[in-house]
Amino acid sequence: MLQTKTPAVAVLTVMLATAAGTVLAAPLGGHPRATERVNERLERMTEQLDLSAAQQEEIRALLDAHHQAADGARAELRERVDAVLTAGQRQQRDAQRQARIERRLERLADRLALSDSQREEVVEIFAQKREDPDMTPAQLHDALAAVLTDDQRSRLESLRERHGPGRHGGGRFEALR
Repeated sequence: MLQTKTPAVAVLTVMLATAAGTVLAAPLGGHPRATERVNERLERMTEQLDLSAAQQEEIRALLDAHHQAADGARAELRERVDAVLTAGQRQQRDAQRQARIERRLERLADRLALSDSQREEVVEIFAQKREDPDMTPAQLHDALAAVLTDDQRSRLESLRERHGPGRHGGGRFEALR
C-alpha cells in the first residue's frame, strides 16, 4: 500500500520517535530501538557466522535478555538520579529535555515545510503512541505517512541520503543538528 512511501516515512518514524520518545515514552520504558538492534545484530551474525535456526533462537534469547537487563539498569539509574535531584531540579531537567526535543522537531518541521496542522498531527500521533504502547511500528508508520505529502516524503528521503541514518543506525537526529 505505501511501498513508494516506505523509505521516507520509515526515516521520519525513526527521527520523530527518537526526538519525541524521550518525553512521550514512559519515563522508565525500554530503548525504542531495542528490537530493531537485536534483529540487525542477529542478521549480521547469521550472515557472517552461518548460524543455524537453533543458534539464532538461542542467541536471540540472549540478546533479548541483555536488552531487558539494560532497560532495567537504565530505569534503576533514572530512579537513583531522581532520588538525588530535588523536585525543582527534576522539573528543570525535564523542561530542558522537552525544549531540546521541541527544537529538533521544529528543525525537522522546517526542513519538511510541515504546516501547523501537520505539526499538531505529528504531536498527536506520538501522544497516541504514549497512551498505547502496543501501537505497532507499522501503525505508527501508517499514521505518519498519512500526515506527509509526497513532496515532504521526498524531502525527508533527500535528508536521509544527504546526512545518512545517523549514529548507531539512525538512533539520533543527525540530519537535524
